[in-house]
Amino acid sequence: MNNHINKLVVHIDIDSPIKLFNFYKIKGILYNQEELELFYKTAFERMFELFDKLNIKVTFFVVGDELQSSEIIQGIIKNAHLLGHEIENHTYSHPFGLAYLSEERIIEEIVMCNQIIEKTIGESPIGFRSPGYSMNLKVINVLEKLNFKYDTSGFWSIMNPLLKFSQNILFKNGVNNGDFGGVSRKLLQKPYVPHSDNWLISSNIKRDFLEIPLPRTNLFGMPFYNNFNLWAPVFYSNLMCKTINKDHIIYLCHIIEFMDMTDLIPKELILHPNIKTSAIKKINKTEKFISNLSKRYEPIKTRDLISVCARGSLK
Repeated sequence: MNNHINKLVVHIDIDSPIKLFNFYKIKGILYNQEELELFYKTAFERMFELFDKLNIKVTFFVVGDELQSSEIIQGIIKNAHLLGHEIENHTYSHPFGLAYLSEERIIEEIVMCNQIIEKTIGESPIGFRSPGYSMNLKVINVLEKLNFKYDTSGFWSIMNPLLKFSQNILFKNGVNNGDFGGVSRKLLQKPYVPHSDNWLISSNIKRDFLEIPLPRTNLFGMPFYNNFNLWAPVFYSNLMCKTINKDHIIYLCHIIEFMDMTDLIPKELILHPNIKTSAIKKINKTEKFISNLSKRYEPIKTRDLISVCARGSLK
């Protein structure tokens, strides 16, 4: 591993259709356990094939209650771990607005997810992403007390305030996420040690904990993650992947991006971006985006990035 080359880390949030129903405030949809297991099986087969082809080990952020619900899903996640991918914490029940819950509930969500992950793969998570990027100092302090090494929920783009303003226009019931626009555009664009009084700024005091923010483009502060790149014009997304310039890049995907409406996705989710696009087309685009990034950034695991940052005496 060359410590002088900027690093690329690929993350996958495991947000199933059940969690997306909650996000879009869709109620009364029956999605049974067999359908959930088939969703996991199909998506993970496609992801394993793609990342094996790219020779990249990714970080999966899993939801505890779905992992706990099924031996089949546990087997899939265990296999991901055995293949060398990382398994980290995305809360137990995927509650939106995590930062506004009581400290007791936040601890419960994180600890219960830890327990089922450790039971499944024999290893405790050290990384965390909050549903809907909901984060504040309270959650950061809980994570540090629970011996996590990093959070990667920090995310701001020009779309945050726009979505917050327009969500009730764009979506019939709005969306179940009060954090759009809740993070300042001053959020740093490199891994940093969060300040003990303000997690959005860097600390001069060394702590064994990092915030690894998600990137945005230098041009207009646009989002830079897979679902947006799949939605944007191809020439734009390819250009951004070839030219974006950061110390290190977290490239975030979601499991739903490896599926389409032919995979028995409930028709109510047709409003989700890119869901009508064929899975094959999306996977081919994703492969090209990551390949373009890999020409300028060295793909590594998140835990290796943590080590690189530590050796660099990051503050």
